[in-house]
Amino acid sequence: MLSRTALASLPAAALAALLLASAPALAAPAAPAGRCPEEALPPAHQAAVVKGIQTELAIAGFDAGALDGVLGRRTREAIREYQAAAGIRVDGCPSHDLLQRLSFGLPKVFAPGRPPAEDTVARIQEELTRRGFYVGAVDGRAGPRTREGIRQLELEADRPLTGEPDPTLLAELRTGMGEVRR
Repeated sequence: MLSRTALASLPAAALAALLLASAPALAAPAAPAGRCPEEALPPAHQAAVVKGIQTELAIAGFDAGALDGVLGRRTREAIREYQAAAGIRVDGCPSHDLLQRLSFGLPKVFAPGRPPAEDTVARIQEELTRRGFYVGAVDGRAGPRTREGIRQLELEADRPLTGEPDPTLLAELRTGMGEVRR
């Protein structure tokens, strides 16, 4: 900690930067050593935050495993990978701030190798993930998980079973099938 004399001699910008840098640490709730602050939340609240993070990580191309709200090894690894790619402190901890950054932060941070946003299969995987029909990182590959997710959606929506990711399905997901969820 700097003395009052040392603080008084700092330029205003340096003092502001010092205060801002220390503010999150001062405001963060206390957590047991080696644990994340969010782990002190009520279980239902923590599960909701973790599930939201898992969903957004999957859409960004980071594989957090099942979208189940459980903070397991794969979820922590995916959080760490995202944090490193985003250039933020890497701790593997879920938080409200992380969920906000994943959901609304610009520019969006995607996993290396994730297909561009205009890729039809990737967009279908995103929509399936949001609705609970696809589990895994959005990768733009029409593999068995993608086809099964499409088939499950088609069953729920009373559509012919094709399991095929095509532009027509994507258009329907964006418009007419918005209410179909798991």
